[in-house]
Amino acid sequence: MRLSFGRTYLYQKPYMAFLQGAIDSIGYRLFSPRGCKLKNPDVRKILVSRIDHLGDVFIASSALPHIKKAYPNAQIHFMAGTWTHPYLKLNPLVDYIVAFDGFRFNRGKGIVKRVVHAVFSYVRALGRMRSERYDLFLALRAYPFNSIPLAYLGGARCIAGFAVGGFGFLLDKTAPYREGAHEVGHVADVLCAIGLNVSENEMRPGFTVSREARLAFEKELLSVNVKANERYALIHTGSGSKYKLWNKEQWQRLVDALHAEFGLKVIGSDPVYGGLKGCINAPSLIELDGFAAAAQGASLFVGLDSFPAHLAASFGTPTVVVWCGINDHRQWRPIGDRVVIVRKDVDCAPCFKKTGCPEMKARCMDISADECLKQIRELLA
Repeated sequence: MRLSFGRTYLYQKPYMAFLQGAIDSIGYRLFSPRGCKLKNPDVRKILVSRIDHLGDVFIASSALPHIKKAYPNAQIHFMAGTWTHPYLKLNPLVDYIVAFDGFRFNRGKGIVKRVVHAVFSYVRALGRMRSERYDLFLALRAYPFNSIPLAYLGGARCIAGFAVGGFGFLLDKTAPYREGAHEVGHVADVLCAIGLNVSENEMRPGFTVSREARLAFEKELLSVNVKANERYALIHTGSGSKYKLWNKEQWQRLVDALHAEFGLKVIGSDPVYGGLKGCINAPSLIELDGFAAAAQGASLFVGLDSFPAHLAASFGTPTVVVWCGINDHRQWRPIGDRVVIVRKDVDCAPCFKKTGCPEMKARCMDISADECLKQIRELLA
């Protein structure tokens, strides 16, 4: 967190905070809050924005039930990257998805291709917003490279969000940013800024598994000799960032121990190593619905700091997360009553560096399978 021109920004690089501060200094002189009033009958269309990654969108979705309760007759649209649409399409509270693939959050290859795609995506999103004429825009990303300028250009009547990512002069309702709060707490703060009385403890992301997906997964289990009601563990080795990956040898030791000590069959969603020995690889898990059914029925989930861990925890599945030192576990840990974070307490964590550091494997990611198993024993006792 950096200070510039007397304001606090969530930039890591001081010169970026300085540039943002310069822009905002001009903006605060030219713009003033419009003082919008959010009377229930007048709010007919709401656009919720979370333009980063799937796990972030899943956390942000915890706002949707509270918005629907406050504005039952309003349409709720969601603006997010296309990589999150498989989840949003399954969320019954989302009436329409506005696609916006921001350059910074697109994990595709090729800088030029991503830039061109981002420009066209921006123009299309802007056109959609101007045609919809939203009464309320909720910018739930508190960090730099937010969607606040897009909301203003798109003609949203009332814009709510955080000023710490820049462009706070365009906000009509500003939420305070609380250092050390969980991310669902930040989402709740935006809701409070528009007059909804919501606490952090009431914020729970959720996923409804369809009956069809559940039956299809049960059929898949039978095809790989997992009987009905037989206990199994689900592991997921992948993460949106390659810098958060865990050692293959430790994954294998963990799988072996889950067999030997707990008598669990292990279903492996393994996009990183292509299959660990002793794991059952179910092709249906590629589909989100199928993976959700697997996570809901599992006796244990083990994964990394990524969307699958958040999904498993939301079902109440005992969840163990192997945590690297990039993010703050207090802010980003999965929400659930049976969640354990396995991490190294090193002085440089959290570093908030996108690519971590060269010493990560020997420091914050030097986590053994035995450390995980110790937590699993307590969790399943």
